[in-house]
Amino acid sequence: MSILPGDIEADLRREIAQRGMVLLDLKRRGERGSTVLEIVVDSEEGVTLDALAELSRWTGALLDDHEASLPGRYRLEVSSAGLDRPLEHLWQYRKNIGRRIKVTFDDQSGMRKTELFKLVDVIDNQLLIAPIKGRAASEGEPEPIALAHVVRAVIEPAF
Repeated sequence: MSILPGDIEADLRREIAQRGMVLLDLKRRGERGSTVLEIVVDSEEGVTLDALAELSRWTGALLDDHEASLPGRYRLEVSSAGLDRPLEHLWQYRKNIGRRIKVTFDDQSGMRKTELFKLVDVIDNQLLIAPIKGRAASEGEPEPIALAHVVRAVIEPAF
């Protein structure tokens, strides 16, 4: 079930695409009287605060124009994907080359592992990753892992 009437959601998706962004998530959360309409976007070039503010204003105007179609009150949140959001698209991996990445994957023997790596490159449907070893965070030799074997991957902030 869509959280917005079809024509409104289609307009929103079209506008997001025209702005060079991808809609990662559209959901309604909370309870009656304190509902939040959450829109999460990203792009290969990254999303600026100005772009988010403009999209939020545009979306607010769209929703105001269709107020009769939207049940109840809501608060609108438009944001970019946070670091804790799993990577879903190949372009999200490409834009994070050089960063630390925590990957849960199935190894060649079928064992599920979660390890910390540096994302060295993305080639076709494979990640070239270098294991991060020890407290000194030294890197091991880069190794390929098929994206099909990746169960979950998130960016790991380096402090």
